[in-house]
Amino acid sequence: MTNKVQKVDLHECYCSGVKPEIAYEYSFKINKEEHSTREQVITGNDLHELAGTSSDTHFIRMVTKKGKIEVGPLIKVDLTECGIEKFIILPYEQETIDLEICYCEGATPIITFQYLLKINREKYKVEKEKLTGAEILALAGKDSKSHRLRMFTKKGKVIVEADQTIDLTECGVERFVAEPLDCTEGFVVNNQFALPDEDVLFLNSVENKVDLIQEHNLRWLIFRNYKIPDGYNVEVADLAILIPPHYPTAGLDMMYFNPTLSRKDGATIRALSYQPIEGKSYQRWSRHRMPANKWNPDIHNVESHVDLMVRCLTAEFDKR
Repeated sequence: MTNKVQKVDLHECYCSGVKPEIAYEYSFKINKEEHSTREQVITGNDLHELAGTSSDTHFIRMVTKKGKIEVGPLIKVDLTECGIEKFIILPYEQETIDLEICYCEGATPIITFQYLLKINREKYKVEKEKLTGAEILALAGKDSKSHRLRMFTKKGKVIVEADQTIDLTECGVERFVAEPLDCTEGFVVNNQFALPDEDVLFLNSVENKVDLIQEHNLRWLIFRNYKIPDGYNVEVADLAILIPPHYPTAGLDMMYFNPTLSRKDGATIRALSYQPIEGKSYQRWSRHRMPANKWNPDIHNVESHVDLMVRCLTAEFDKR
């Protein structure tokens, strides 16, 4: 006959790295509250009852050494299994977490019901924190036969295999890029200067005509007829980016527009000046990266810079 200990604390076992013994009583945390049960095997509904919640309004995640695991109402959990740290029960209706914003702010995404992740230039909503590479590609209408997935994180760029699982709540996931595996014709460098392969892939994917020009030792990348967010005097404008000599080690900065932009509401736009490009007067927007999101050549490129700068156009209306 197995000898039972009086009480086992699952969190202590987790921290000590030991397997919980069979006991008369098990204590564990649901969110930050301590709870206990005399049952060795419990269900999601049992956890809801302890927490005073319902599977109709709340979801459960079990935090283990292997990650966060969904616990449905009828799923059975053996509390003597090694590696259970705690349970998290949260309402379905709560804030959608934007991974890119968390990355820029240096924040760790919290467990929530819905996440917003960026693939190429589009954002997609998902309702679980763990996805495989194949599932992420599928969100963008791609598959692993024709595309590979690259993940941009604080540690750099990594290829995500189709069967590899990504936890979106891990700190440092910025965005994903689905790259075609076959060759394509489209954007062609005019030999005045070259760009990294990942930039060429991005420029091939945009609908705009893109020109590379060099004037007076300055190198410019110009997106023709780039769509401008609502609230400005024009719907499209040429968007120029200055490419420094040592790019991508040297970072991209600011943005330039022709024709010049103004707000329809007449409010003043600050930190503007002018720059001659192609014999035209381009409007320079002095917008720069914050310290928490400083330029990193391992993860930033033309695409991420354009996205950041265009977000500044939208943010202009939040400031004043």
